Parts: sequence; C-alpha cells; structure tokens
Amino acid sequence: MNILITLPKNLVNKIISGEKKFEMRKRIPKNMKLGEDGFFVVEKGTDEVRCWCRVDKVTTLDLTITEKMAKGLSKDLCVSQKFIIDYASVSTKVCLWEISKVVITEDLCRNSLGVDKNPQQFAYCPLSYGESY
Repeated sequence: MNILITLPKNLVNKIISGEKKFEMRKRIPKNMKLGEDGFFVVEKGTDEVRCWCRVDKVTTLDLTITEKMAKGLSKDLCVSQKFIIDYASVSTKVCLWEISKVVITEDLCRNSLGVDKNPQQFAYCPLSYGESY
C-alpha cells in the first residue's frame, strides 16, 4: 500500500530533479511492498501532491551516525550533516528508503488519496494500491 509523506518544497524539487536519492525515516511502513509500492509527496503547507516515488530497497542503520557517515549521506539526502546527526540521535535506527522511480503528479491533491491532513510521519493512502504510476 502506498503512503503519503510531507516534505518542504526544496526537498520535493530535489526528488523531482533526481538529486535526492533517498528518503530518511525512522521506520518502514508495515503495509508497503518494496518494489511495488512507494510514497506520494505532499508539499508542506499545501495540499498539492507533487510526485510519487517507488521504493525498491530500504537500508536500516542500527548504529550511531558518525560525522563521517553523515558526510557520505548528506549529498544523496540533500540535507546537512548536522540535520542527519540530529535526526538520527533521537532514534535507535534510521531507515534509508531508496527512491528508484519518480513520477510527477499533476492536479492531484491530498484529499483525493483519502488522507484528510498532511501527515507528520506518514499516512497510508487507502485509495491507491500497488504501483500507481
């Protein structure tokens, strides 16, 4: 089952341009099938769904993120090393969702996916199953 996440405009644009290769989260949604499902991205502060991304692989890091690791991840996540270290410091693990396919969505709003507000972590999209695009 696909999910919906919220990201700021600059990170959405980095996904669409192909610069952002991973999404960093604290967990993997139970009902998301790797290689088939993915995530829709709603732009923060709007209800506009800008793209859908298929997730083929997830890498879980169960250790403390060092400055060296953060430096290596920073480019593919399109966030600062400090952001990565701070994000990872409040969890026992970090999951890197590999973005393998990006489809730009047009005229798609969050409500059409069956989600009534922008999620803080993620929300399942009951109206989209399997590879939607």
